[in-house]
This record gives sequence, C-alpha cells and structure tokens, in this order.
Amino acid sequence: MPPIKRTIELQPLSRQHHNGLLFCFFIEKGIKKHADKILMKDFCMYFWENDLQHHFEIEEINLAKFSSYDLLREGISRMLDEHLYIRKFFQNPEVLVEYSIFDQLQLLIDKHIRFEERELFPLIQSTISPDEMQELGVAFENELNNNCAQYPIKFWE
Repeated sequence: MPPIKRTIELQPLSRQHHNGLLFCFFIEKGIKKHADKILMKDFCMYFWENDLQHHFEIEEINLAKFSSYDLLREGISRMLDEHLYIRKFFQNPEVLVEYSIFDQLQLLIDKHIRFEERELFPLIQSTISPDEMQELGVAFENELNNNCAQYPIKFWE
C-alpha cells in the first residue's frame, strides 16, 4: 500500500497515531517474550494517561462535529464507538492482567488507528471545507508528539 498523503492540518494526529502503533508493537513484543504483566499494565496506563486519553479527547472535540456531513456520519460514529470501547480497558485497569487481554487491547488500538488513517482521515480531507480544515490545523498545531519508546522500563526488549 502506498504511503497516504496527509494534509498538514491532520499530520499532528497522524504522528500521534504512529506512537499508538509503536505502543501496539511493544505490547505485542512483550506478549511474545512473556514479559512481566505488572510492567505491561503499568506501561498501558502510562500510555493512556500521557497520550491516548488526550488524543481521544481532541479527536472527539474537533472531529465529531463533522458528523453533520452525510459522508462522514458513519465514520465519525465508528470512531466514537471505538473510543468508548477502548477507553473501558483503561477505566477498569484490573482487567489488564492476562496476555490475551493485552493482545486484545493492542489489536483494537491497531485496527482503530488504521481505520482512522486509511478511511476516516482521507474522507475528512476530501469532504470538509478549506476553512474547516484550517480550523483543524489551528486546533492541532500545538499537539505533542509523545514517544512511548522513552518509557523507562523496556519490558519489550
């Protein structure tokens, strides 16, 4: 699949998505290595508290309003539903105790990111007005690009 050309306004979200895919990769490696589950759970909560929670919020605040477009309604609804489902893992961290749950979580996040990058964002780019796209650029211009590889305990190595 050729690289997707992302508008400059949505690039901050795509960079955050890259970090999310890195999170999934580290979890998958931790599962394969049978890493300590408590370390993996701590890493998951760190990722949630320092990255994903905020990422979901800014998407919900800035993208959900585009559900008024017929072409975007279904995709925005899916985005919100998936956010809700993924959020439940972090709101109940006591479920993060088995490799199968870690695997389920990383697969959900991976699938969600790929949906947004391959389907939702291209549709947004081709649907909303230039003024609305510019508003998104302003909303996202100061977004951080965290890197979960900086986590101090490298359980995946």
